[in-house]
Amino acid sequence: MTSPSPAADAVLSARGVRLGFAGDVVLDGVDLDVAPREFVAVVGASGVGKSTLLRALAGLLTPQHGEVHLSAAGEPASRAWSMVFQAPRLFPWRRVRANVELGLEGLGLSRAERRARAMAPLELVGLAPLAERWPRTLSGGQQQRVGIARALAVKPRVLFMDEPFSALDALTRQRLQGELAELRRRSDAAIVFVTHDIEEAVLLADRVVVLARPDEHTPAGVRDIVTIDLPLDQRRAQAGFRDHVQRLERHIGVAVTHEETPS
Repeated sequence: MTSPSPAADAVLSARGVRLGFAGDVVLDGVDLDVAPREFVAVVGASGVGKSTLLRALAGLLTPQHGEVHLSAAGEPASRAWSMVFQAPRLFPWRRVRANVELGLEGLGLSRAERRARAMAPLELVGLAPLAERWPRTLSGGQQQRVGIARALAVKPRVLFMDEPFSALDALTRQRLQGELAELRRRSDAAIVFVTHDIEEAVLLADRVVVLARPDEHTPAGVRDIVTIDLPLDQRRAQAGFRDHVQRLERHIGVAVTHEETPS
């Protein structure tokens, strides 16, 4: 079967992608387009290959088969992509602003330009007043917001986020979900967001990619891509929110059942 051609306006495209390690295939037959400023969440059972796919889309892992195309940086002194990890990975010997500036080093910017470019995303995530603080003085949620600001400072075409809120307590996580929903309105980056939290995916995404295995002997693939056709404002309170969550839970529930079947 021939994979479809990439969409003309996509900033990120994957066609017929197969991924694996040491001869073992983890994912196969992945086709995906991400449009400018689109928010795409990736969900699936534990171990199904969500983070592996994210790494391949970012160019950190070479597919065994197929291809990934990521648009070049949109303007000078910017990068095609950036990444936010589960842990913020801040350097404790650099103050908040200096941590955000880190990704700007090597882009040919003056010190004053780096400072200005760092302050803009710190304003965006509400941390400009803390720019001269040390990371150790920040809460976990604030540290993760610094990580997001650092990723945005390079003005990426695509922002990859690998379960960025998974290590946070429930209240902090809920607050950052709301902040990310607002942030996506004000950023030009497309976002590819890996999460194990189905409600989080429905709350934030334009589309949700479901990865699953047909059976325990077959590599995972894209079971479904669900469009979340709900307003972003107060989405959790919308009538269709629970329907989308249940549809995704049914897909992933099938995958979990197969993965736990004894061989």
